[in-house]
Amino acid sequence: MKRVTIITAILLLLLGTEAVKAQHYVGIRAGYGSGSVRMFPPTETGMIWGLYSGGVSWKYYSPVKYVGAVEADFEFIQRGYKELIKGGFSYLPNDTTTTYHRTVNSLMLPLIWQPHFYFFQRTMRVFINLGLTFSYNIDSRYEWHSEWSGLLESKPYHMELTRDNRWGYGLCGGAGMGFLIGRFELMFEGRYYFGYSDILKNRNKYEENPLRSPLDNINISVGLYWRLGKGGILSAPSNRVAEKLRRKERKQMAAENQSVKTEQIQVSDTTQTIEKPEPIQSQTEPAIEKDQSKTTPAENTKTDSHGDNKTTKNSPADSKRYQ
Repeated sequence: MKRVTIITAILLLLLGTEAVKAQHYVGIRAGYGSGSVRMFPPTETGMIWGLYSGGVSWKYYSPVKYVGAVEADFEFIQRGYKELIKGGFSYLPNDTTTTYHRTVNSLMLPLIWQPHFYFFQRTMRVFINLGLTFSYNIDSRYEWHSEWSGLLESKPYHMELTRDNRWGYGLCGGAGMGFLIGRFELMFEGRYYFGYSDILKNRNKYEENPLRSPLDNINISVGLYWRLGKGGILSAPSNRVAEKLRRKERKQMAAENQSVKTEQIQVSDTTQTIEKPEPIQSQTEPAIEKDQSKTTPAENTKTDSHGDNKTTKNSPADSKRYQ
């Protein structure tokens, strides 16, 4: 019963009310970068580019001001390095420089604290990252390159329990910015992975290995996040930003009130137009006028002594031809 109570409390804490839920973000991210190794005793090593990463991410923004966010990523990431070796192959001259390239495919879990600052009326976040990383190396591949002949050999690297480490850990840090677009957040970030564990077991366990061989990565990534809740940012803004937000809210309210008044005036005018009676034309007046026209004698006629009408004006009978 106690265990069930603890689990229920944790679920309520994670899900919470709508206000707390509004601070949860989930998203995807993808990146590109380079890798290197820190050998001890030191050897001539270099950085290799063209390493990819990608995965899913979860963030929680604290409603407490200046605390920031916590983030957890689960990602696939490529790591690697190159090492310069003189005369790596017997059929090449001894002074020929060859390079040994190795890439490692890993699953990584970074746990990050992310303090941030808002700009442009809380539509943009600028943040820094500080965190721990835990990784598992899935597989690996190696290549030999020559400065004269190019690629000499490319094969899978067989990881052995006595020689290689599959589990790793380290630190990470970086900075970036996020743009808030409704419930979305578009993020751009640069991150540095600083390894503490060795990719190769030290020479006390495997004679040909170096004493130390931690891997480092530089990664530039882009991510798209979705806010789970409908609520906005809950952390209190600064006084200056709060005043700007209040002015913006007052302007929006004034514009809404003006639009409501305009709609009411339009509705009132429409109602008056509908209620105004139209004049009704009399149906009898034309008939009366028609009857009067029939009964009123014409101006150009007259009656003789026998009662017969004779045309007196503009009539053919007035002419001498017809008299």
